[in-house]
Amino acid sequence: MIRIDKKILLQFFNELIIKQDYFECHEIMEDAWKDKGDFTKEDAEVFFVLIVTGEYHYRRDNVIGAATSYKRALKLYGKHEYDVTAFGFTEELISLLQERYKHLADTPFKPLNFPVLNWVYESLYEMHQDEYESYSAFTLDILERFEKDEEIVHRHRLRDREDVIEARLEALNRKLEQRKE
Repeated sequence: MIRIDKKILLQFFNELIIKQDYFECHEIMEDAWKDKGDFTKEDAEVFFVLIVTGEYHYRRDNVIGAATSYKRALKLYGKHEYDVTAFGFTEELISLLQERYKHLADTPFKPLNFPVLNWVYESLYEMHQDEYESYSAFTLDILERFEKDEEIVHRHRLRDREDVIEARLEALNRKLEQRKE
């Protein structure tokens, strides 16, 4: 049985649909996956991590990286047929992803209009209703949104990696210490 906190899903969808920050989507879903404690690379969360990774690469014109991520995601889905509705998506998601994968090399990136259940849009509108005059203005904005902010598009290259570098250095030092013993 898939269980994921609705609050986490809304954070994920806010980044996926409103901000189009696919890197942050990856971080949110990976954290949710690892917080389960009992996790494997076959879990549904990995499927979603691979999808947003594919979107991240595709937007940056890295078609090979996007294709690799999509291929792995679809292979996982083919093996496990996850209940995507438990994550707030409609069943249409799979056929949409298959079409996207098939046309990556010959179609310029355009944000995917992810098929989600009504509660997702309603919850996102509730979070952002101060910014819109009506629900229809909100949904129209979602359909037309195309994020091009360089800090979002190239997040992994522009982020502060000091903590990652420090953690790797500490791991290397521990390894060297173990070898000395």
